[in-house]
Amino acid sequence: MNRIMKLNQRVEKFDPYSEERDAFATTIFGESMQLAFDPEGRVTLPESFIASVGLSENATIVGKGEIFEIWEPKAFEVQAKRARELVREKRFHLKGDGQ
Repeated sequence: MNRIMKLNQRVEKFDPYSEERDAFATTIFGESMQLAFDPEGRVTLPESFIASVGLSENATIVGKGEIFEIWEPKAFEVQAKRARELVREKRFHLKGDGQ
């Protein structure tokens, strides 16, 4: 919920009637879901989510700091390659304190 609250604060900065605000609110809040845990601590993904991202028997779970993403494995391979290329092209680098 903390992550959702942070995102909401950022969306609230947009003009209340702007197309950008509507798009972000629809995408972030309209498509988000809270997942339930079973007694063993596992989550069950809703069928609608499984279908929307094209999952079958396998999934790739990608940790990204405060969040994680669930990908169809081949789709993530494409995304990971694109991300590596962008990092090289833009020469992105992590900045230390004070930089």
